[in-house]
Amino acid sequence: MAIVRLSCRYLSNFAASEALAVKFSSRGPADNEKKTRQPLTFNDVDIVYNPSEKLIDQFMNGYGKQRLNFKRNDIEIWRECFQDRYRLMFTCLKSDGKIIQTLHVFDFPPLNPQDRPHQFEGFLWIDKEYRGADSAAFVDYNCKKELRNVCENPVAQTMPQSVNIFNKMFGNARTGYTLNVSYYKPDEIKIPAALDLEGITLKSAREVPDSDIVKYDNSIFPYERSRYILKHLRDPAGFGKVAYDKNGNVIGFGALIIYPSGECVLTPLYADSTQVAQAIFKSILQEMPLNDKKLLRFHIRSIDQCNGMEWIQPFLKCTPRKDLMAYLMYTDTAPSINYSKVFVNAPYTTCAI
Repeated sequence: MAIVRLSCRYLSNFAASEALAVKFSSRGPADNEKKTRQPLTFNDVDIVYNPSEKLIDQFMNGYGKQRLNFKRNDIEIWRECFQDRYRLMFTCLKSDGKIIQTLHVFDFPPLNPQDRPHQFEGFLWIDKEYRGADSAAFVDYNCKKELRNVCENPVAQTMPQSVNIFNKMFGNARTGYTLNVSYYKPDEIKIPAALDLEGITLKSAREVPDSDIVKYDNSIFPYERSRYILKHLRDPAGFGKVAYDKNGNVIGFGALIIYPSGECVLTPLYADSTQVAQAIFKSILQEMPLNDKKLLRFHIRSIDQCNGMEWIQPFLKCTPRKDLMAYLMYTDTAPSINYSKVFVNAPYTTCAI
C-alpha cells in the first residue's frame, strides 16, 4: 500500500488539478454543499495506491456492499490477472481515514504492435457527501498522473452524470458507442422451446482449452486480457459457455454471474450470429436455478453499434425495454473492436467491450 502526500515533486500537478476545480465550479458549489461542508484540498486527503485488505474491507462495509454487480474478490481477480497493468486508488480523509472516492485503471497493450495502447478508467465512485468541484480535482489528478505513466490515450465508459467531468478534464473528449441496460425480473424470463440450434455444440468454459477462448476473444478485442477473460468465464459464481460448430470451430462464448445481491449479470455474450447467441443464453438458463427466490433480477446490456436486443425477445414474457447507462469516451484513438460479434459487452468497469 502506498500513500501519496503533498510534496514538492507533485506540487505542479496538484496546482493544475486545483485550478481545474475552479473550472468545475464555474457556476458555484451546490447549495447543500455550502451548508454541509467546506471544500477539500489536497492537504485534507491521502491518495492510497494499492490499498490494504483492511481498507478494502472498509470499502466493502460501505458502498461496496451496495453495488449489486460487484463482489469482494473481483478486486483480487483484477490484481491477479492484470498485475502491474492494474492500479486501484482510494482517496481517504486524513482526519478519520474515511474512503470518499475510488478509481482504477487498466493498461491494455495491443496484440498488434502497430496499434496504439490505451488505458481504461473505471470504478469511479464518490461518496455523495463529497461530490463537488473539489472531488473532481482529485479525479483529475489521479487520472492524469496514471496516464503519464503509460500513454496519452484514456478510455472510459462514462455515466451520463460524469460526461462533463471527462470533457472538462481532457478537453477534446470524443464519444463512441452508447451503452444501454435492461433489467428483467426472473419471472419475466422463459426458456423457449422453439429455437433452431442445429449444428451448435455447447460446452462449459471450464472444460475447453484456454486457447479456444483466448483466440476467439482476440478476434473481438485485440488487446491483452487473456488471463482475465479465462478467469471471468470460469468464475465459480457463474455459468460460462463456449459454442462450437460441427467442424469444431469456436463460434461464440458467454457468461452469466450471480452476485451475492442476487443480480444475474450476463457479461459478455459474443457470437458469430443471433442463432449462436441464443443457443448460449438458452444453455445458461437451463442450468440456472430460475425458481430460486434469492435471484433479484437479470442485468443485460446492449450497445447501439452492435446487434441490439432483438436476440433476446424469444426469452421474454414481457416487452423488451432498456435504459441509457453510459457512453464510451476517449480523447484520441478509440479501441479497435469487432462489433459484429458483440451482443453483450464484458464487465463495463474493466474494459471497453
